[in-house]
Amino acid sequence: MNKAVKLVAVGAAFLFGATFAGNVTVQADSPRYDMVDVSNHNGQMTTPEFIDMRDAYGVKAVTTKISEGTTYHDWTAAGNIRAAQEAGLYINGYHYLRATTVAGAIAEADYAVAMAQADGLPVGAVLVADVEEPAQMAMGANMQAVVTAFENEVQIKGGFRTTAYTMGSHLEVTPYGEKSWIASYPFTPTSTQNWYATEHGWQFDSKATFRMSLGVFDVNQLYDNFFTADQAVIKKNPGDGATVWSKGGVWYTDKSFKHKANGIKKHMGSYWSFAYGKLIKSNWTNSWGMYYWSDGDGKLVQGKGTWKGYTWDFGTDGTYYVKNATPKSLNKLVEQLNK
Repeated sequence: MNKAVKLVAVGAAFLFGATFAGNVTVQADSPRYDMVDVSNHNGQMTTPEFIDMRDAYGVKAVTTKISEGTTYHDWTAAGNIRAAQEAGLYINGYHYLRATTVAGAIAEADYAVAMAQADGLPVGAVLVADVEEPAQMAMGANMQAVVTAFENEVQIKGGFRTTAYTMGSHLEVTPYGEKSWIASYPFTPTSTQNWYATEHGWQFDSKATFRMSLGVFDVNQLYDNFFTADQAVIKKNPGDGATVWSKGGVWYTDKSFKHKANGIKKHMGSYWSFAYGKLIKSNWTNSWGMYYWSDGDGKLVQGKGTWKGYTWDFGTDGTYYVKNATPKSLNKLVEQLNK
């Protein structure tokens, strides 16, 4: 499901002072949220979203869809890789495999490697073969040679580590003796189940939700460090590069000035909010169901500040949203104060 981002701007002056550490929310009795996998169905993910997943849910790694077959390149991959790295998360990729022959698997592996390299997937990351096509399932153990060909080519051509992902009902399609990544969804996942504990990981839910993100997500419990190892650089702090460009007072996400900036973007080491090309200044932004404040220069703020006699706390944990009111009550309060 694609995400939609709602942006609302309502203005006034804001005064800032002391800082405050953010709260952490965790699930009580579910398997660990060690890794989340994302694709175009989740829309373009952002650094604040991944930071919130890291801090509030314990997410350590992200696996993003890179490609499918020999023609489809997931448009969210490059941005997801960059956002996950900026959030200090391990990043991996997956390719949806359609091949049922060795030759076809090699061709798809070459394409997946080229797209992963173009997207910036780091050497040493995992590039997974996603095996779930009905024709592949029907092949049973005969599919192992096809998956093995894909994996071998990925390692040779890309320098990526690799494994296979499939459903628990079709383990026989994964290479014999190899630890894999298995999906199987109990009616009520609990922390004591530990299904497929001899594999790299278990995808236990395909409808998980996160408080800063719209839609539903696949979440996974990991049993080893396969998805959290052998990456040369994990960026703990935001970089300082340009990601938006201005022309005639309008901001764009490309140097050709074709796509207007919309939503919260990281640019030159800070976060900024845009509404259809316009930089929001001294205003609120309602995004992902949370409220953010942009200062007079347009930067999202952290710390504590006062506005219309109220004290507001945006924390110092890199998530930037206001912490001392629920979105619903805050929405009502902001509307009242702006009358």
